Amino acid sequence: MDKLIGILGVCTIMGAAWLMSNNRKAINWRLVGMGTLLQLVIALLVLKVPGTREAFALVGEGVNKLLDYAVDGAAFIFGDKLARGEFIFLVRVGASIIFIAALSSLAYYLGVMQRVVRLMAKLLTRTMGVSGAEGLSASSAIFVGQVECQVLIKPYMSTLTASELFCSITAAMGTISGSALVAYTAMGMNPTWLLAASIMSVPHGIVMAKMFWPETNKEALTKQVDLQVPKTGANVFDAIAHGALDGAKIAGNVMIMVLVAVAFVGLINGVLHAGLSVFGVSWQIQDILGVFMTPIAWLMGVPWHEAFHVGRLMATEIVVNEFVSYGELAKVIAGQGPYVLSAKAQLIATIALCGFANLGSIAINIGGLGAMAPERRSEIAKLGLKALLAANMSTWMSAAVAGLLF
Repeated sequence: MDKLIGILGVCTIMGAAWLMSNNRKAINWRLVGMGTLLQLVIALLVLKVPGTREAFALVGEGVNKLLDYAVDGAAFIFGDKLARGEFIFLVRVGASIIFIAALSSLAYYLGVMQRVVRLMAKLLTRTMGVSGAEGLSASSAIFVGQVECQVLIKPYMSTLTASELFCSITAAMGTISGSALVAYTAMGMNPTWLLAASIMSVPHGIVMAKMFWPETNKEALTKQVDLQVPKTGANVFDAIAHGALDGAKIAGNVMIMVLVAVAFVGLINGVLHAGLSVFGVSWQIQDILGVFMTPIAWLMGVPWHEAFHVGRLMATEIVVNEFVSYGELAKVIAGQGPYVLSAKAQLIATIALCGFANLGSIAINIGGLGAMAPERRSEIAKLGLKALLAANMSTWMSAAVAGLLF
């Protein structure tokens, strides 16, 4: 019965994307089929197939080891008590972001990251038939942030078709960067599940985008692009320094956004409490929105008695951000939360939340992409909400597929 519900969920998500398409007749069903197949293959490799499953688990252990090194650096600055004692978001997450940003900068300086991104971009363009710009931005989204991955195609931004632009924004919103993956791991999340989610959502982020907004300009698919990443730094040490400073900026932005987001949610909940307490009701904004997300969580394979809790996490991720959602989920996984989730529900929730698809990301894309192509700022703003929905549906699809294989 659980499997049937999961299959129903996959069909429902795909059907909803078809209904919301702006040109159903133009949908490329070969692309949809290949993207769904790629997503399934990735899920099988990570969760089921012996050998590759252990390999991904090993990568997950490697991520945890990187965290240990970041904590070593934090311990030197803040002392062992703050760095290794009780979890402090500022210290543990901030240190991991800065360290991974420095490593990423080093990888780009040495040309390692470019080779990996080129390989993944070729895989996407040849299997799914997307344009070079789409393949490049989508594949790099696994490693860098949602705006940084668009910087790689900045020279082509003004000439992208509406479908290409929509696809690039959706794919970037539907996954997470390497630094974010490590940050969530530092919070207590399973790195193997996060890695699977991040990779799985790339092909299906493209699928959702191309169902919502199919490409009608066939010439766009033949355009070739080059990966142009200028080296930052005079040498290896300078590159690491640049990366660390950039990481510090990212960490600072994360701290500020999380602080403000949590404070605003507290404000909204305070107002709600003042109004609803008159009627003896003590619901929070996450509870109200979670009611609407509960059926979606159930369709993804979460048992009904747990679906509200997962739906509440999904609502929090969209309205606030995934840091806050993962913060709550991490406590539940550690057995310190106000409720209990089964292992299957934990897996589905982890994957469903794994993306930058929240309301704040719309503003980030308008600001970042608008600066690259000022003449398209209003167009980017109009695409925001639709891309947010498509990106969330891509992570929900990944979660449903993972739930089927659990």
